[in-house]
Amino acid sequence: MLTVAIIGSGMAGPVLALFLHKHSIPCVLFELRNPNSQQGGNIALAPNALRVLDHLGIYDRLRLRGYNYDELAFANGSGLVLGKLWNGSQKLYNFAALRIHRSIVKEELIRECEKKGIEIRWGKKCTGVEEEREGSAVIRFEDGESVEAQFVVAADGIHSKIRPFIFPGSDPTFSGLMGVMGTVMAEDLKSLGEKHGLDLPCMVFGERGSFAIMPANFSGNELGYFATLEAEDRGREGWQKLEKNQQELKEMLNERFLPEENGFPALVQELVEKTPTETLTSWPFMSVPHLDSWSSPKKRLFVIGDAAHAIPPTGGQGAAMAFEDAETLAYVLARVLASDFNANNLPDIVSKWEHHRHARIVKVIDFTTKNGDLRKSSPHYYEHAAKEWVIWATFKWMGPEGGAHWMYAYNAESVLGALA
Repeated sequence: MLTVAIIGSGMAGPVLALFLHKHSIPCVLFELRNPNSQQGGNIALAPNALRVLDHLGIYDRLRLRGYNYDELAFANGSGLVLGKLWNGSQKLYNFAALRIHRSIVKEELIRECEKKGIEIRWGKKCTGVEEEREGSAVIRFEDGESVEAQFVVAADGIHSKIRPFIFPGSDPTFSGLMGVMGTVMAEDLKSLGEKHGLDLPCMVFGERGSFAIMPANFSGNELGYFATLEAEDRGREGWQKLEKNQQELKEMLNERFLPEENGFPALVQELVEKTPTETLTSWPFMSVPHLDSWSSPKKRLFVIGDAAHAIPPTGGQGAAMAFEDAETLAYVLARVLASDFNANNLPDIVSKWEHHRHARIVKVIDFTTKNGDLRKSSPHYYEHAAKEWVIWATFKWMGPEGGAHWMYAYNAESVLGALA
């Protein structure tokens, strides 16, 4: 029997495995894909995400492979800067923000797992829970194998195979927004020299949606962008087909951002025009219903990250919340697996962890939802003008911190005492 079985080796899974290793707890990662699988585009990692990675000793490697920045400018369609938000700050948080390709983060996490001797079983598709016992849980795989472990942690994403056992009827739902991401090299852009009033990185709010432009490599000469569009739900298979239909993604961008009457700066238009179609990826913003619990009745199965709360990318906190879940849960499991732990206290310590994480996630989801609302289209002039005024007034009132200190300054190591 395994001590801890972790389902999923995307982002949260390897982080959990590495923290368990720090606590000398053996674990095995199970991943349905192969080691060379590439998924996703660029992601933004805020200081609270980087702090977790620093605790694992891999931050310094990552910061040299992505774009480090402090300020994110908020501009209107004319390029007028409405305000600037400190997404990161050495002075305030000890970390600048980092824009980096998701695959690089996963690569470094897996490399660290291999360095520590953590076993990863590739090509293992979990199909569900066989049973939960008093001291263990049994999970099954598509190849017919069943695995028993004292604890099972599902870090298997929004379509988790473990979540329905814990919370039946918790299917993900589409939020009405999607993202389209692309990459262009700076030397291919004529308008970059002038930038048309745009300070990079920046978020442009036009009447037909929003368009974020963010360098994505250390030197800053690789420009990534993230366009937010309103869309109809296509269902899981439909979204998977769209991800592969890069020509359709290109047409969606052309229709939304190229017409001059839609009011986007020349740099946005040139980015869309010059984007190599093969770099385009899509991201439907999905959400999971609020779960009263992230653990099973006998506290032998857990869900973390997107499997538990699936935060859309509009707040730049999805990976951060998954990392925080993993670091704090590793501490809880270390306490539970200690030789002097009274098994009767298991429900209580798990409840403390869930209460702590739930309270924080609720605040982060509220922050993310408000950011998502700002990214929506404003078809009427007065509605769009009101949005611009709200953005300007918010920064005028709150300053460049934007009221986000509570989020970016979080340090799991400082709250562990409350979880004991």
